[in-house]
Amino acid sequence: MELLLEQISQITHGVVLNRIKPKILSEGEEYPILTISQLIDEENGVWDYEVPTALVDRKKTKNLNLAKEHSIVIGLTSFHRAAVLEKQHEGKIIPSNFVSIEFQNGIMDPYYFAWYFNEHPEIKRQRMIAIQGNSSVKVLSVHMIRQLMIECPNLSTQMSIGKLYYYQKRKEVLLMEKMRLEEAILTEEMMHYLEKI
Repeated sequence: MELLLEQISQITHGVVLNRIKPKILSEGEEYPILTISQLIDEENGVWDYEVPTALVDRKKTKNLNLAKEHSIVIGLTSFHRAAVLEKQHEGKIIPSNFVSIEFQNGIMDPYYFAWYFNEHPEIKRQRMIAIQGNSSVKVLSVHMIRQLMIECPNLSTQMSIGKLYYYQKRKEVLLMEKMRLEEAILTEEMMHYLEKI
């Protein structure tokens, strides 16, 4: 069965950071920010990235769009993919270059949705058509995301597909980490060898 994404989820546009700044520094509270570069680093097995922060007016902290474990973000600029947020993302501000998606209980496995959005040929085609803007800035519209038709098999099928997708992505990350460690070891051995000469 196909369902419109906005019918089965809550889709929230990220926060415009300039609108939440305090007028007086002492009235601000510091929050970490989720960035596209963090998600790209994580896809490449890099975990020691810097996390930028924003000072938020204390009066506006209740209305922040904050990352939650197992919710989904879709990048609207440059990272036109869906990512399932994990424990390390919790509490980070989701800025305006993302939308966050939370599904009604039991209707959609988050990893199945990530697979569907990132890998399904029909959605890939729709994304390519929908990306708007000039050649330097390609933007995915929130309206296009809301209007996506999502194939919704039963939850156990979704979970099976989602689990396979999660393990495939995890394997890719571990292989990247292994390659980086091997390069570091090789470089260290070569430096050690050169010191002996």
